[in-house]
Amino acid sequence: MTSPQSAPDAVETRADVLRAVARLIGEHGVDGMTMRQVAQAAGMSTGTINYHFANKRGLILAALDAAPSAPTESEGGGPLSRLQALFRGFILEDEDRRAWWRFWVEVTAQAARDPDLRDRQRTRMEAQRREVEDLVSLGIQRGELRDELDPGLIAEPLLALAYGLAVQQLVSPDAATVRRASDALEGSIREISAR
Repeated sequence: MTSPQSAPDAVETRADVLRAVARLIGEHGVDGMTMRQVAQAAGMSTGTINYHFANKRGLILAALDAAPSAPTESEGGGPLSRLQALFRGFILEDEDRRAWWRFWVEVTAQAARDPDLRDRQRTRMEAQRREVEDLVSLGIQRGELRDELDPGLIAEPLLALAYGLAVQQLVSPDAATVRRASDALEGSIREISAR
């Protein structure tokens, strides 16, 4: 008789499955990924995958929900360092991050045709915009960012730049493009920091 999987093992197994989903969607698109591929990549049966995630949509939504978020204050220091950490997530300097962004682009394209997925992506992006606004506001209060900034006006352009640079790095994944993207984001953060 086999022992039940421990909680840490179950969490890691779930993370492995969701990484496989992101990689496979990035490689094959939403329509091209199959439950069989996910099961094979995760070393599980399709029945186990279906039991835990119900269907392909459940896998996609769980993979989206598993996306990394900005560090908390205790993890990343003050608002300025937390903004820097958040925007470093848009720099595709390793294959894991490129794979996740390929997944994100594929799911976002699918969301244009799927109202439920579109609402999910809109909610996620709105939450990220509010997070940047809150960090900018806190940074102004703490004197880390320029006091004349309007958090509501700065968050969206910063995120638009970051998303655009992530896509650019997917199209041109060479080191020079990654460096230029990093420099552009770092420069944008420097421009809003208190001098």
